[in-house]
Amino acid sequence: MTLPSQNGAGRVLYDMADSEQLPSNVPTGGQSSGMGLKRSVLWSCVLLLVVGVGALLSKQQVGLSDEVVARVGDREITLGEVEEHWREIDAGSFMQVSQSRYDALALYLDMVVGNQILEIEAANRGLTPETLLRQEMSARVTPITGADVERFYSSLGEQQTQGRTLEQLRGPINNFLQQQQSVETRAALITELSDSLNVRVERLLEPPRMAIARAPTDPIKGTSGAIVEIIEFSDFQ
Repeated sequence: MTLPSQNGAGRVLYDMADSEQLPSNVPTGGQSSGMGLKRSVLWSCVLLLVVGVGALLSKQQVGLSDEVVARVGDREITLGEVEEHWREIDAGSFMQVSQSRYDALALYLDMVVGNQILEIEAANRGLTPETLLRQEMSARVTPITGADVERFYSSLGEQQTQGRTLEQLRGPINNFLQQQQSVETRAALITELSDSLNVRVERLLEPPRMAIARAPTDPIKGTSGAIVEIIEFSDFQ
């Protein structure tokens, strides 16, 4: 298994043979020693990187709403028209795909922002970003111990281990915990550098939103000009 690099697109950060992969449904509740992120968050990110992002970005290219995607005689069909039709027929799947794409873009946006912070700090120190990252990571990352692996294995249930013993999963778990620690350590480093450099970072990526038409007869509580509007969908039998 090859994951996208945290310090540059296309670089291999972590390899694991297919025979050593953890079950894909491993629950990752709790925290390993000395690590701040929840395992579930990191495991989701790993799955997103391995499974979702490649397929999503390779099959679903970014397009403008006025982009022509088909012609029938002289009639041009735009991407916006197709998306509008999709929203009308199946709003749920449209929003699900839109949210998945946004989550992937937000993940990679954080990586690119982090790379820019590293480049600024590296230039200040007269180093390359790769050298800076290597120096900082080596001073911060600690070896994964056998106790860490055993604690993680103990948190798994039979469904997640699929009957595999601790010794069978020791290698994959160790690799996963190393990857987890690398991701968390790099994120902490980026945060520290951002604070010390006093560089303003603006993330302007907008999440997907869907306008909901409201009929005059719809039951409403509160004022129509409220800042936050919550819409409940119910199926009345």
